[in-house]
Amino acid sequence: MKVFLLALLATSLALQPGAALQCYSCTAQVSNRDCLNVKNCTAGQTQCWTDRIRAAGLVTLISKGCSSDCVDDAENYYVGRKNLTCCSTDLCNVSGAHSLRSATAQGLLTALASLLFWGPGRL
Repeated sequence: MKVFLLALLATSLALQPGAALQCYSCTAQVSNRDCLNVKNCTAGQTQCWTDRIRAAGLVTLISKGCSSDCVDDAENYYVGRKNLTCCSTDLCNVSGAHSLRSATAQGLLTALASLLFWGPGRL
């Protein structure tokens, strides 16, 4: 009888689905407040990611989600920066970037100068 109950318990545990990783999910949002939707990741997706794109020092866009092969990365562009971070625990991608900031004269001048001096075809 003990063997039967032990086998039944083992079968029950083996048939129960594992808990899926949960990540925050959003696409191209200006505020982190808009990136707090919880998503259950699919099987094989073992990491959460957050992507921040800062354009011309004026606006930051935030995207978040689940991934099966996330790799931390940062890239600088002529008029912006992209930063991808990865983590692997439930809801670990909670933090985001700063909200939209008002444009300043210096920010606008920097963006215009970048476009003029570092435009297409000039490296």
